[in-house]
Amino acid sequence: MDVRKALSTASLCLALGAVLHGQVEWRADTTTLQWGDRMTLTAEWLLTIEELANGVADSTAWPAWSDTTAGGFEILSSSAIDTLAAPEGSFGDVLLRKEWVVTSWDSGWVVLPPVAFGDMATEPILVEVIAPQLDADATPSPPRSIVAFEWTLWEQFLRHKNEWALLALLLLALVAGRWLWRHRPIPKHDQPCEGHIVPARPAHEVALEALKSLLKEERWTRGEAKEVQAQASLVLRRYLEQQFGLKAAERTTSEIQAMLGASSVPMNWHQRLVRALAQADVVKFAKGDLPPLTHKATLESYIEFVEHTSNVNVEPSSPRHDV
Repeated sequence: MDVRKALSTASLCLALGAVLHGQVEWRADTTTLQWGDRMTLTAEWLLTIEELANGVADSTAWPAWSDTTAGGFEILSSSAIDTLAAPEGSFGDVLLRKEWVVTSWDSGWVVLPPVAFGDMATEPILVEVIAPQLDADATPSPPRSIVAFEWTLWEQFLRHKNEWALLALLLLALVAGRWLWRHRPIPKHDQPCEGHIVPARPAHEVALEALKSLLKEERWTRGEAKEVQAQASLVLRRYLEQQFGLKAAERTTSEIQAMLGASSVPMNWHQRLVRALAQADVVKFAKGDLPPLTHKATLESYIEFVEHTSNVNVEPSSPRHDV
């Protein structure tokens, strides 16, 4: 009993007065609390201007507590360091103050050990933590219902701001990539040379390819005689234009016959060409019909004409205007 009484007396003295050690005053607003009750710890550090300028009380000189104190008290909150004028009559110039709000869930006597402030240390503080008194017939409270909670649009944005930032960076990278691709420098070998013209295929090659394809397909045997003769005569007319300079594509057969006399088309081919074009006109315009051998012979005549005249040199004629 004497020891317990002595501890109670010591704790009462600590609660009523401040513990002074050098330049630091360290106190608790109470030394008796129940589970979960709050206790405020206050530190006041008196300094001269020279000591403050020399960094005696910088951030490393204060207790480095995060969640709990050295004595196991749970830290609920802490204040920033407040700078005040020193009380009148004190030896210092500046008073620094900081507070911690703590609690404890361990019943019995709990000792807050000495706390270091720079090179100084405070006296320990003895605190009695009392367990709450429960009624003999007390029963646990029923579980509460779940409370619905909805985030606001701004709160949702803040919660996912990293994802939004990443998405914005990806979109920016995509836009920048497309812009760089469109404005990329073209290699010199891929740039078109000024004045460079890809030569066209010779007229006889184009004509022979088309005529031989028509001859091989034999589409007149499938009811396409009109189409075959129309395409064949158009190929021949374009060949006459490109090889001999005759404006034959839009001319009738009789007009072409009149033009052949003044052209460089070999004389021995004049009648054969006119006869073949006339037969094609019968099928195209008069809805006539030709035997399959005649279709084949007409195309073969066109092919023979192109092959025999592919090497004919034609002097470029001066441009003329058709009326």
